[in-house]
Amino acid sequence: MPSHPVDIPERIGRYEIVQRLAAGGMGEVFVARMAGPGGFVKPVALKRIHPHLARDPKFIVMLHDEARLTASIEHPSIVRTLDVGSEGDLHYVVFDYVCGDQIGKVHREILRRGETMPPWIVAWVGVQVGEALHAVHEARGLDGQPLEIVHRDVSPGNIMLADSGHVMLFDFGVAKARQRLAETNVGELKGKLAYMAPEVFDGMPVDRTVDVFSLGAVLYELLTGHTPFHRETDLETIAALRGAQIPPPSRVRRGIDNLLDEIVLKAMDRERGRRFLTAADLATALRRWAVLTASPQSASTVSEWLAEVVPRRIARRRALLARVASGVPIQPGERTRNRAISGEPTILAAPPTEIMPTPIGGTSAGVAMRTAPAPSPGRVLLPIAAGLVALGLGGALGVAVYGRTAGTAPDAPAPSEEVAAPQPPPTATPTPQTSAAPNQEQSQQQSTAPSASVPPPTTIRRPAPKAPSKKGGPLEREYD
Repeated sequence: MPSHPVDIPERIGRYEIVQRLAAGGMGEVFVARMAGPGGFVKPVALKRIHPHLARDPKFIVMLHDEARLTASIEHPSIVRTLDVGSEGDLHYVVFDYVCGDQIGKVHREILRRGETMPPWIVAWVGVQVGEALHAVHEARGLDGQPLEIVHRDVSPGNIMLADSGHVMLFDFGVAKARQRLAETNVGELKGKLAYMAPEVFDGMPVDRTVDVFSLGAVLYELLTGHTPFHRETDLETIAALRGAQIPPPSRVRRGIDNLLDEIVLKAMDRERGRRFLTAADLATALRRWAVLTASPQSASTVSEWLAEVVPRRIARRRALLARVASGVPIQPGERTRNRAISGEPTILAAPPTEIMPTPIGGTSAGVAMRTAPAPSPGRVLLPIAAGLVALGLGGALGVAVYGRTAGTAPDAPAPSEEVAAPQPPPTATPTPQTSAAPNQEQSQQQSTAPSASVPPPTTIRRPAPKAPSKKGGPLEREYD
C-alpha cells in the first residue's frame, strides 16, 4: 500500500480530524468530529482522495458516484452518506461512523486463536447483508426510476460488524448503476477476484445474482475458514471460479448441518439461473434455518458474543469515542506523518499528552504516551555526548584524588588533601542531570557545599602514572 509523506490535516471542512482509520489506492478514511450548537457532537467517517490523486477527474467522479448511490438507498444495514464537499483541490465524502470491525478482521482474530466462527453468527451476517443487498438492487431515484445498482464488491472487507451486533454493508466505489457517471470499460473487471461470479469472465451482463454469488462465497469462508476460490495466481483463481470442485462446508468443518450446506452452495452455484434469484431469497432461507435450529438471531446476542471474543478492540473503540466527545482540537505540533496502515489504526493525537504509535507484532496496536514533543536527532545525541564527557571527567577526577603526589599508589588516597571538582571546558554544552555520571554528581555536591576547607576550582596538570602512549611517550592530560 503506498504511503505519501504529507501532514494529516487538523480539520477538513467543518470536520475535526481525530484518527486515521485506513488507506487504499484511491483514498484514505478518517474518524472525524462533527460539532454544532448546544453541545452537539457526532463521530463521522470522512473519506478523501489521496492528495497526489486529487486533481485526477476520474477519481473525483468515482467519489461523487459512491456518495450519490449510497444516498439513494434507505436501509438500516447500509452505511449512510451524510455530506459531500471539497476544500481547495481535496474532495471528500462523509459517512456515518460505524463503531465496529470489518467482518474479515473479526474472522482473522478468531482463526488466530485456533477457533472458528459459530454457524449462527454466519447466518446472522448472511441475513443482514442479504436484506441490505436486496434494498440496493431495488433502489429507485428521486424520479421513481430503478437505479439498477449492483454492488460488485461484496467481500469480508466491505462488511462491518458493529459492537452493537448490527451488520453494515459499505463501499460502493465500484458499484454498477444506471445513473453512474464513471463507466466501466469493455473487458475491465471491478471487485475482488476471488469473490466474482464466473460469468463476468465471459462478458455476460452483470445483474443482482452476481452479488448473491459473492455473498455465498463470503459465507463459505466464514463457515470453513477457507476462501473457496482463492489460488496462488489470478489465472488459477479464475480457473477455480469456473470449474474447481468445491466441497460442502460440512466436509471442511464439523458441526455444520446439511441444510446450511445446501443454502451456501446454492448461492455459489456457477449457473446464475440455479442461484437464489434475489438476495432477499437467500436471507429468507438463512432465517428459516435459524428458526429450525433454534439459533439466536438478535443484535444483542451478537453484541454479547463480540464482547467475549474481541474485548480489547471494543475497549480501544470506546476510548476513541471518548476522545471524540472531549472536543479538544488537535494542536499543530501533535500531528504525525501519513503512513500506510497495517493492522490497527494509528492514533494521531490526544491532547494534552502526545500519543505515539508503538509497534506490537508488526502493527500499531499499542501507543506510548509522553508529555513532551518527540526530541529531534540533535537532542537525542546531545545527552549521549555529554555522558561521554562526564565519564572522561570522572576518570580524571579519580586520577587527581588518588594520585595527587608523585609516588603515591593509585589506590591509596592522600589523607589530608582535597581537590576541587573539575569544571567542563567553556565551550561544552550543559548536560542534563539525568544523563550525568554518578561520580560527577557527587563531585558537584562537594564543590557546592558550604565548606571553608574546599579551595576554589583549579587547573590540574598531571602526567598519568606510567601509562605509555602508542608512540612510547607519557600521556599528558589537562582538565580546566
